[in-house]
Amino acid sequence: MEKPLPRFWIWLGIALALAALLVFIFRTPPSVLRKADYIAAAVCHRIPSHSFFIDEHQLPLCQRCTGTFSGALTGLLFQWTVVRRRRTRLFPPLWQWLLMGGFAAIWGLDGFNSYTTLLLGRETGILGYAPQPWIRLFSGTFMGLGMSLVLVSAFNQVFWSDALPEAPLPRWRNVVPLLAAGLVQAGVIYSLESWLLYPIALYSTAGVIAMMTCLGAMIWVMVLRREQCYTSWREAWLPLVWGVVFTAIIIIGMGGVRLMLTGSVDGIPGL
Repeated sequence: MEKPLPRFWIWLGIALALAALLVFIFRTPPSVLRKADYIAAAVCHRIPSHSFFIDEHQLPLCQRCTGTFSGALTGLLFQWTVVRRRRTRLFPPLWQWLLMGGFAAIWGLDGFNSYTTLLLGRETGILGYAPQPWIRLFSGTFMGLGMSLVLVSAFNQVFWSDALPEAPLPRWRNVVPLLAAGLVQAGVIYSLESWLLYPIALYSTAGVIAMMTCLGAMIWVMVLRREQCYTSWREAWLPLVWGVVFTAIIIIGMGGVRLMLTGSVDGIPGL
């Protein structure tokens, strides 16, 4: 049986998480949408020409990142709440790695092609076609879904003492509904209906927070060598608090560096 952690880790984690929350609340603009922009600026270039606008409001993340982080969050929620695969610890089978590799290749190649249009100052990229918003969005969405398959497996393996030797979504019939959900989600986002402004902005930035929090919680557990010590989310609350601290460090640190270098969280000067 694992020894209980010293109270130092408990109170330090709570104090740092609360301090980060207060800094975020009081040191960023009061608008909810503007606060989402500051979260997004830590992970995304936010170039206006590569971003969606709804009612003249630029979404917090660019088109590709909107798809990526929204897709990742949908993947996490699908696996942990819809099909309830928290008790699985094996990584995806080979055919899913190949599928994810295909998604990553499309995502990366289209990103490279898009970047070369900025670099070369022309409408078509080095791969010979003009970047399209829908390609950025849909490639990002499926990249995010693929990322969630790996993250859920890794998280379950690190956290749960009662995890089963199974993959979260072992068969095609398990994966197809997830891909269909991503397809529908991307289609809804691409409609850019005015009522979607807040849902898209908040959901996509929630994806950023969720991914970083899971990663930070896993790092904390592994550093303290407390792998496979938990049987429920209630027991795992302290690592998740430290995951929030990790997220705050990344967002505040990256955002702060960006502000110092460019003076803005809106796009990149000159692009």
